[in-house]
Amino acid sequence: MKLTLDHTQRLNLHALLGAQRADVGAIRAIWAIQDRIALDTDDEKAVEVKREMVAGHERVVWNVDLSLPARGFEFSDPEAARIRTALQTWESYSAGADRLWLQPLVESLFPTEVCVTGH
Repeated sequence: MKLTLDHTQRLNLHALLGAQRADVGAIRAIWAIQDRIALDTDDEKAVEVKREMVAGHERVVWNVDLSLPARGFEFSDPEAARIRTALQTWESYSAGADRLWLQPLVESLFPTEVCVTGH
């Protein structure tokens, strides 16, 4: 499956994948996805990524007024399934604030069936 991800989607998806609970094999598979979608040092500088420790957890913030071009990523079926699981099991979405980055992913990964009637 091919997904085109902007930097906001990449950063948020990286965080969601990192929050998954899994066995060692699944963790390694998650790390492989995270490594592919991670921003490189130049990209992080371009959007002013900063890392903060909050209650013992790393939080990543960036300048929302800056942007990077979206990039295409090819994911195998098992990788796409891991991404779907991360999106389905996360319970802290904000319907308004997360919609800009989340909606394109939901539409790509969870397409709705078109209902065709004879009327």
